[in-house]
Formats: sequence, C-alpha cells, structure tokens
Amino acid sequence: MRKMLRLLLFLTLGLAQTLPPFPAPNVRWITLETFLQRTAEASLQVLAASVTFRPADWDYYQAQASFLPSLQANANLSQNYGTTFDPFAFSRVQQTTTFGSASLSASLTLFNGFANHYLLRQAKYARLLTHATYRRIQTEVLAQALTQFFQTIGDSIAIELQRQRIERLSAQIQRLQAQVEAGQTLSLDLLSLEAQKAREEAQYITLYNRHRENKLNLLLLMRWESLAPDSVEFTIGLPVPEKTFTHDEVVEAAFRYAPELEEARFRTLVQTYALKAARSGYAPTLSLSASLQTNYSSNAGDVRFDPQTFQIIRQPYPFERQVRENFNQAVSLSVSVPIFQNFRRRAQVVRAEANLSSAQVNALQQRQAVQRRIESAYLSWESAQVTYGAAQRSLAAAEKAYFQAQAQYEAGRLSYWAFREAFLTYTQAQIDLAQAGLDLKLRTLLLLAYTGYYQNL
Repeated sequence: MRKMLRLLLFLTLGLAQTLPPFPAPNVRWITLETFLQRTAEASLQVLAASVTFRPADWDYYQAQASFLPSLQANANLSQNYGTTFDPFAFSRVQQTTTFGSASLSASLTLFNGFANHYLLRQAKYARLLTHATYRRIQTEVLAQALTQFFQTIGDSIAIELQRQRIERLSAQIQRLQAQVEAGQTLSLDLLSLEAQKAREEAQYITLYNRHRENKLNLLLLMRWESLAPDSVEFTIGLPVPEKTFTHDEVVEAAFRYAPELEEARFRTLVQTYALKAARSGYAPTLSLSASLQTNYSSNAGDVRFDPQTFQIIRQPYPFERQVRENFNQAVSLSVSVPIFQNFRRRAQVVRAEANLSSAQVNALQQRQAVQRRIESAYLSWESAQVTYGAAQRSLAAAEKAYFQAQAQYEAGRLSYWAFREAFLTYTQAQIDLAQAGLDLKLRTLLLLAYTGYYQNL
C-alpha cells in the first residue's frame, strides 16, 4: 500500500512540474493605456474609416471652387487629303491642307437657384460627417477591445488563483501522506485529494490555453502579429477612478458626448442641403462666358497671275501673321430655363426627400440606441457594485471558516471531507471576489467612456 501511495505521489508531483509557469519569465508587460492607444491607431476598422477623410476634403474644396470661373484651353491640328473645303480661306481646294486652331474660354455661373451655396454646405457637413463616423467607429472598436482586455486579465487572475490552489493541495497531500504512513488516517482521503489535484491541474491547463488564445486576439487587434502570445502579458497599469454615478447625470453626459448622435446630426444636415440643391434644379441658370480664339490654314494666302507662266499662283500667309490676324474675342450671356426634362429633376427631388426622411428616422434610432446602451451600462455598474460587496463579505466569512477548519483538522477534531468543503468554499470565494473586482472596474471604465470621461477612448 505504501509503495502504491508513493508511486501515486511521484506521478502527481511529476505532472505538477510539467505545468507551464505563469507568468513566463522575461515577458513584456503591456498596459491598458498602451493597448488602447495602439488599437485606436492600428485597428483595421479605424483605418478603413480614416481613408474617407481625403475624398471628403477634396469634395469640400471643389464645392468652394465652384464659385470661381472655369477655364478651358483647346488646340486642334488636322491634315486633309484630296478635295476639301477650307473654312479659314473660304475656298474649295484639291491638295493636302493643314488646319490648326487654338482657343481659351472661361465660363462663370451667375445664378442657378443657389445650388452652389447648398452644395458647399452639403460638402462642409459631409466632411464633418466623416470625422464623426471615425469617432463612432473608434469608440465602438475600443469598447469591444476593452471588454476583451478585461477577459484576458480575468484569465490571468484565474490562472494565478488556480496555481495557488494547486500549491495548497500539494502541501496537504504531503501532510496527509505522512498521516497515512503513520496510520493516523485512511488512504481513501489521500486518493481523493490526489484526484482533486489532477482535476485542478487539468483546469489550469485549460485556463492557460484559453489565456494564450485571448492574448493572441489582443495582439491581432494591435496588429502586433510578430509577437508570440507567450512573450507578452497584459496588465491594467492605470488606476480606475472610484466614482459614484447618478442616473440623470450619466444619461445627460452620454447624450452630450455620444458620437452616434453627432454623426446622425451631420447626416441629417447633409441630406437637408442635398434636398435644397435638388430643388434648385427647377430654377433657371444664368451664365457668363468669354473666349479667345485664333486659327491657321496652309491654304490661306494671296492669289496672283504670273504673266511668265500664265498661271495663277497662291502666296501662303506666314504662320505668325495668320495667328495674329485671325485672333478674335467673344463674350456671351446665356439663360437656360428648364421646362421638361423627362421628370429627371422631380425624381432627384423625391429621392432627396426620401434620403432626408431616412436620416431623420436614423437619428431617432441612434438616440434610442444610445439610451439603451447607457441604461444597460448603468444597471450593469450598479449590479457590479452589489456583487463586489457581496463577494467581499463572502470571502471574509469563507476565509474565517477555512482557518478554523484547518486548525480543527490538524488537531484531529474535524473530518477530511468537512475540511475539504471549507477549502473549496474559500478558494471559490477568492475567485468570485477577483472576478467581481475586475467586472466592477470594467463597468466603471465603460460608463466613463460612454460619458466622455476618456476622450481618447
């Protein structure tokens, strides 16, 4: 019997030695602040939102430039073969002729139903909308990252508590083995304790692997794929303010800060001015234009009779002379009145009205979503406070009961099973308190983030 117990103890200690250490030696510690800053900069969702800044900026610059005249330069060079009519020499010729022309024109819209003014305001609010959308996506990403971060921290605490539990079990096994060898207790208690230790070691491995997977997910969020999960550990690294919130204060601050409401407001303004710009299409358009033009033809020139050859000779004009003498200017003022355009304008107005109504409904939906989120966050924070207080009282009672049971068990006045029950209750109370403390910190940080306490979150 003693040989079998020694063999069982040897195998158990050997399994304990194969458990991976936690934390691993020479790990790199990453704080919550570093994690959030890196995630805010490197998240793929945030980067995808940031690429819309430049197009929105140039849409705004183009809307500003629409009040300036547009300039256009044209140049044309052609060569005709065979019989053709020279529009510059006003003659019919049967030879290879080279034509050339150049022009510079400018046009300015004087009135188009104030469409340019509405488009400028639309581009302005569209530009602000892209930044509001960026802040909204950034807040959503960081809130999700914060939850994953605290799950990883919770696993770290659970692994440490599991390791302490295994160490206590190992110490109890050694004491119980000495009692079994001395004939003071039954070997059944020792075998039960060995089985419990094996289960605890299996739970340790499960927690450790889940913790590695969570660390890998956090590194992917930070886009630090080159780092191995075993080479890093995460820690909060900053104090969580112990604040007391009131319901009305939290709701008011959330509505004032929520980027979703800012995004919905800018989207409504964009669609409002889009509708005004569409309706301006019913108005007449008044435009002013001016142009400068010159041309050249190889067929242009003077015609004279040669008495020696009795033939008509054409003397071409030089290129410089034609460009100078053919120079002309033009100024025009035009009015365009839309009468019937196959309902295109009406379709644009109806579509713009629908987009505005959709934006207004979306604003109401976003307000309800913000209210639901902040109400849920506040209730979760209240529940976390109550749970943490209950976990503190539970740990104090379980700790007192455990030490009393340990003293009575070592004195031989308490059975092993009663002592084991007190030990399990005590370790579970430690786990519950650690988890409740982490949950309270998470709920506090989320509530602070939703109310704008951390502007970078």
